[in-house]
Amino acid sequence: MDSLTHIALGACMGEAFAGKTLGKKAMLWGALAQSFPDIDFIAAFWMNTTSALLAHRGITHSLLFCILIASLFAVVAKRWHKPNKIGFNRWLLFFLIAVLSHVFIDAFNNYGVGWFEPFNHQRISFNAIYVADPFFSIWPCLALAVLLVSKKNNPARKKWWLAGLGLSALYLAYCL
Repeated sequence: MDSLTHIALGACMGEAFAGKTLGKKAMLWGALAQSFPDIDFIAAFWMNTTSALLAHRGITHSLLFCILIASLFAVVAKRWHKPNKIGFNRWLLFFLIAVLSHVFIDAFNNYGVGWFEPFNHQRISFNAIYVADPFFSIWPCLALAVLLVSKKNNPARKKWWLAGLGLSALYLAYCL
């Protein structure tokens, strides 16, 4: 999946998780968590094209990495937002869902994902959608745009993040 879609999905997840408590900061946390597995693009600067393609969606898209990075994000977010009443376990669950959904969604295109790296190098691929699929991406991107301009206490915010996540999930189910 493309980076913009991951950012938009993560922002919708962040809004669902703690939008009323943290405001737009929750969307930022969601976008960061949803985007983080693609940090492996940095390695492409030092690799040839073939090696970079193999390295992408490898260890940073593994279940082990998801657990480790979600734990790290939960510790940082808990300390950063100490006065809020969001506990460590709730932060951890949020980050696990956000990061795991990234690697799950990436498995739906033909390139595959190394879920079991570094223990097994097999790529998992459902080959159901394109890497940049506008029918999947339009809903979370539209929801993100509306969430960015609407006020924190606007009751319609819930409808928008639900639409952003729900309609893209329905499209994914339809593709399968």
